[in-house]
This record gives sequence, structure tokens and C-alpha cells, in this order.
Amino acid sequence: MDPNTAEQLSALQPMPEVREVRDPDKVAEELVERSPVIDLLVLGARDGDPVSVAEHARGVDQDLSIVILAEPSRLQQIKRRVRYAPFLSGDVVCQSLAESDSVGRVLGEALVRTRQRRKHHDDVAATLAKLEAPKVWQPNPKQYLDRLLDHAPIGVAAVDYTGEIRTWNRLAASVFGLQEEDVIGAQLTEFFHPSDRRRLEDFISESTANGDKPSPGVFRAQGAHDDNIRQLEVTAAAVSSRSGVPGALVLFKDVTQQMAQEVERQRIEAQMRRAQKLESLGVLAGGIAHDFNNLLVSIVGNADLGLLLASPGSPVQNALIKIKVAGGRASELTQQLLAYSGKKEVRIEAIDVNPLVSELKNLLEVSISNYVLLDMVLSVDLPLVRGDLSQISQVVMNLITNASEAIGEHPGSITIATGTAMLTADECAERKTNWDVSEGVYVFIDVSDTGSGMPASVREQIFEPFFTTKFTGRGLGLAAVAGIVRSHHGAIEVQSELGVGTTFRVLFPAAPGAHLDAPKHETLEPAMERSGKGTVLVVDDEREVREVLSEMLEIFGFEVTAANDGIEALDIFRASPDAYSAVILDLAMPRMGGAETLQAIRAIRPDIPVILCSGYDEDHALKGDSRSAFLQKPFKLSTLINKLEEVLG
Repeated sequence: MDPNTAEQLSALQPMPEVREVRDPDKVAEELVERSPVIDLLVLGARDGDPVSVAEHARGVDQDLSIVILAEPSRLQQIKRRVRYAPFLSGDVVCQSLAESDSVGRVLGEALVRTRQRRKHHDDVAATLAKLEAPKVWQPNPKQYLDRLLDHAPIGVAAVDYTGEIRTWNRLAASVFGLQEEDVIGAQLTEFFHPSDRRRLEDFISESTANGDKPSPGVFRAQGAHDDNIRQLEVTAAAVSSRSGVPGALVLFKDVTQQMAQEVERQRIEAQMRRAQKLESLGVLAGGIAHDFNNLLVSIVGNADLGLLLASPGSPVQNALIKIKVAGGRASELTQQLLAYSGKKEVRIEAIDVNPLVSELKNLLEVSISNYVLLDMVLSVDLPLVRGDLSQISQVVMNLITNASEAIGEHPGSITIATGTAMLTADECAERKTNWDVSEGVYVFIDVSDTGSGMPASVREQIFEPFFTTKFTGRGLGLAAVAGIVRSHHGAIEVQSELGVGTTFRVLFPAAPGAHLDAPKHETLEPAMERSGKGTVLVVDDEREVREVLSEMLEIFGFEVTAANDGIEALDIFRASPDAYSAVILDLAMPRMGGAETLQAIRAIRPDIPVILCSGYDEDHALKGDSRSAFLQKPFKLSTLINKLEEVLG
């Protein structure tokens, strides 16, 4: 840059920063690095090609003013080139160095033009930015709040520091059935259940006392025009009036349906758990009954063997008879266990309830409290009922046992009464919710006690599984009773008064056309001739059972071969199938069960007589097999011999 030009630039006001670039090729690079800080480009024409440099500069910055200072001899040539340069347009001035007095003015004017252009472009960009920016919409505050409250999906009430309602939205009106004008000035707690009002006051006070957000509380509310109780989930927050008076904003949501659904879900889950427990208890009860029946085979069988050897009228004979009686009662208990477990086949027969009740009275008198007097009032000429004898016995025993426990260790009485009742169609309809009954005559069994009685809340639950009010109870007695009565198409009625006592009435449909089966009498006496012939294969996995069966058979003249399971029995039988007159086979054995063993034996010798024994009830797989018979454990000696003679023909 010549000294004169430098002097002219330094004289400009305000004085610009001047940067000199000696290499023309570096001009565009300098512009890029400093754009848009550079406002004026001054090019000298003494050396190089100023027009080409100007073209590159214009490509970098369209707003930049360019001044080319040239010798007079080259000035016209440079102007022509600038005019026809294809990439050079805009503010480009060619100035003669000979006119030194005007150089400063030209430079100053060019600098001003650049700054004006830049400012104009900045203003346009700012204006466009404002035009393109989204307009910020501001709602009317009061209208906004009113609409928000009216369309909120929860009830909203604003209360002052005294608890009086000052605002009440549309959903609140829907929940309580009261419009805003009906509640302004009333206490909010008035619309909630009386027993929840104090708790609601404390909840709102606690919620507004500090800045914490407490967990929602659930409170009961009642509508103005109905008696339906609603469950409301309530939250509260502190607010103040314009003058700074404190108050509260109370929000509530109706969760009645959700809570009912949750209760129903929990009820179903509890019902499933109870069903699983009942199933497990049923399996346990069946297993106990089976194993106990195996023990009773040995007890009752040895007692029978002892009676064959005992002298008539001797103390030994009397003791053995008592053992047999006790074994019989124990067998009845196992039948009840099997019935409870579902592994006892229901045997429907005609039943006279009066002898049944009398028998049970004698049985239970020794087991109930000594303070309790057990009495009977039996109607004569009762019609028969059809049902399972052991199950109906279980019903009566459970009711008498419960009555005794209700009286406890205090003087009292239990009365068992029988009679008939006529259920009309209307009476049946009243009972349809819980019992499957039809219009007609019913035989009833009443069990009344003078115990402590039951409140209504207990009466509503007594037939639910696992519900009990007894410390040692398991809650299965009355649930099992209800199940038996339902299966017999009967019903149960309960009357109870605290401090007076309780009466259970069990109704069974009468069967006027039914006839009692002829009583069965044992045909075998101990003194009968012992004339058994042939060899019997005895198969049982219990050693005590094998031994007592072998002794029973041998004492009556049979020869016996014993096997401890189905696999051993098949090995023995295959060796000499014609050597055996009959097979006595246990059903429940390890390795190979009785039913599978029976099929294998039949495959070897189809005509072999077989007696199957089990602590459970008769297996359905055995039905239809004319060459097989069934004995349920425990059984008496006479029953065994009679059954064996029956299959031998």
C-alpha cells in the first residue's frame, strides 16, 4: 500500500482498523477468516490483476465495497474489465491515483456504503425473524381457569381457612348431586360420611400445613339424592386468596368402581388359594385314610383270629370284641376322611334319619363335654330320605360337636330334633341364592344349643372354608357340612341370638316312595366248618396286611403264597398259573399297581378269580369284570371268607 493511501485511510472517522495483505492470492482467504468484520477492500493496480482479486472477494462477501486504485494510464482499461467481468457486480469503484485529493473521500464513502448495506440486511433479517416467529397466544386468565375447572376429569373444591366451600366444579356437582350455588358457604366435610369427617379435616390440615405432597387419602361420601356410598380419593394443597388469606384446594376422584374391582380380584385370589388348600387337604386326608385302613386290617383281622381261639364268655373274648367295635368306629372315621377327600364313591340309599340320629347320640355322648346334656325329640312316622349314610352322619356329628364347643365348660344342653317341613315355591326362591332346593316335603334335623350364640357378622361367614372363631379350629367343619347338604339338594337354616344359643336346621328332600334295604347279617360264625381248599396268592405291599390275610386264610384251610408287590406276584404266577385258585390283590402298590397287575394276570389266565382290596373306594376300572370282586379295607374275617367263597363259586 502506498503511503498516500495509508494516510487517507487513517484520516477516516471513525478510524477503521487497517490490515495490509501483500499477496493478492491471500485476499480471499483473509476475507473468509474475518467476514463480516471487513467493511472495505482497497486494491492497488500497480502489480498483479486487481479485477480477478475483486471477483474472488465478491464471491466471499456480497456487501463489501471494493475500491481499485490505479495509475491514470491503466484506469480506463480496469474500468472496462470491471464493467464486463461476469462475476463482479455491486459496489466497485475505480479511482485514479493522480487525483490524490479525492481518494480519501472515495474511500470514506465506500466504507459508509458497506456499513449501511450491512445494517439494512441486519434490519431485514430481524424483521423477517419477527414475521416468521410463532405468535404467543395468551388466554384470558379467568376464562382459562373457569374452563379448566369445568372440564377437569376430577372434582375440585376450593375452601377457605374455615373449611367453607368457595368454588365447586362441574364434576364435583356430578359426584355429590349438588350444584355450586347449593353448596357455596357450606362446610365441605358435611358431604362426607360422618365417621370420616374428622379424619378428612385432619387430612386437609396436614396436607396444607407444609409443602410436602402427601399420599392421597380415601374417604366415603354420600350423594344428596341417593343412598349410595362412594369412595373418593382425596388430595389437598394450600392456596391463598388475593388478599393473602389461606385456604385449600381439594381434589377428589371417584374410585368406587376401582376399589370394588380390587376387592373382587382379592376375593377371587383368596378363593383360589382356599381351593388349593382344600385340594391339598383332600389329598392328605385320602392318604391318611388309606394308610389307616391298612393298619385297621391288621387290628380287626387279628381280633377276629383271636375270637376264633378265645373261650366263649372269657375276659379275653370280651376284650377282643371291644377291639373290633373300636376298629369299626375307626373305620367309620376313615370313611369320612375318604368322603372329604373325594375318594369315596357316594352310595345313595334310602335312610331313616331317626335310627341314624339315635346311633350318633350314643356315639357322641362320651366325646362331648361332661357339662352338656344331650337330648332327642324325634318325630314318629318320618318319611325316608335318599342320600349317602356316612355323609349325612358326618353332617349331624359336626353340628353336635360345634354345639358342644359353643357351650364350652359351662352347664348347658343340646337338643336334636327331627320332623318334616313343607317348602313352598316362594320359600324355595328365597333360598335359591345359596341352596338348590325345590318345592316339596323335606325331612329336617335340628341341632339346638344353649351356648353363647353368634352375631350377624359371624353367621354370614360360617360356611366359608377356613373361617373359624375357635382358637384351635381350622374352619373346615361347617364348610364340609354345607358341601354335603348342597350335594343332597338340601338346605341349612341358622337361627342364633347372642347369649341365648343357636339352632341349625338341616333340610333333606323326602323320598316317600323309597324303601329301606334289608339289613345285612353275617352268615359266618366262628364255629363254622373251616373247609377252604386250594391255594390263594396274596399280594400286598404292607407286611402286616400280608401276614394277617395269610393267617385268616390258613385257619380256614386255604394254602397261601404271599408277594409284596405286583412284579413279584407276576413272577410267581407265571411260574405256575394253574396252581392258584384265587388271587387277593391290593390296588395301591409301588412299582406296579393293582389294576396293572390285574391286567397282566388276566393276560396269563383270564378265568382266575381275583379279589381286589383298597383303603380307598372301589376303582372304576374294575367295574364290569365278572371274575373280580372288591373289598374295602378294613374288613372282617367273615367278610373276607364270604367274598372268597363267592368268587370261587
